Amino acid sequence: MQSITNKIYSDNLFNELATSEYEHTVFIEASHISSVVSDPKNNQILQLSVFSAPGINFLMLSYDELKEIAPLTECLKPKYKERKVVISSQQVSLVPESLLNVVETEAYYGLNQKIMPQSQVLYCKMHVQQTAALFNVRNELMKLIRFGMPMVDVYHGSLLFIKAVESQGFENAANKLHIQVHASYVEILNLDQHIKFYNTFTFESDTEIVYYLLAAAEQLQISHACDVVLYGNAAHINELYLLLQKYVKSVQYGIKPKMYTYPLSFKQFGEHQFFNESAALLCV
Repeated sequence: MQSITNKIYSDNLFNELATSEYEHTVFIEASHISSVVSDPKNNQILQLSVFSAPGINFLMLSYDELKEIAPLTECLKPKYKERKVVISSQQVSLVPESLLNVVETEAYYGLNQKIMPQSQVLYCKMHVQQTAALFNVRNELMKLIRFGMPMVDVYHGSLLFIKAVESQGFENAANKLHIQVHASYVEILNLDQHIKFYNTFTFESDTEIVYYLLAAAEQLQISHACDVVLYGNAAHINELYLLLQKYVKSVQYGIKPKMYTYPLSFKQFGEHQFFNESAALLCV
């Protein structure tokens, strides 16, 4: 397997001997895996480790391939006060908590999404907008999670994205479309006290993203007053920013949640990058 790059952004207050006082959140999506260590007492992110490699889809690796990533297995060894896993994937269905029927979860998910072979349909709640997420994870990845992190709670990144946007308290929220760009899909969200629109779309070009965004704006009847907030780690996000300026009222990059402090080394990447990872303390 191709060599994995591991980048670490750490605070000088991070103490490897004090992990029992910290929380650990592992983020897994196609393009990368992230490890976030946080101090809940002081509302502080202490360390972010990012594992990536061009052309590798981490969601599709086998258990043995995942175990071969030595820095990843090492970061799972320490004992933390609490640990969570967040999966980000395009195949997700949001439902009101009141309509969630745990017995029929797989059948309900199958009405809207294709279930992968040798996989599990999971559900999670995050006390945000009274919404639950149904999502699909391969058994190979679940083996790593269950063997390496027994009894850990598994969430879907869609709820954390929504919760992080909600916590910012945007003005004129009704006219804002929030777009989080992943390696091969985007999340588009409109949140004005309640979720007015949320969906995911696969794309092959920035033009397709613009098409989906304009279609969502038209459905919400905000085409002439649409403000866009961009999040994501994609290399082409700057080009998307310039393209969107031609079609909407304004475009801005998202910022990390303001209620937390971060390592100075976080200044090496943009405010809009690693948005979900920066909201790790909201993951409850």
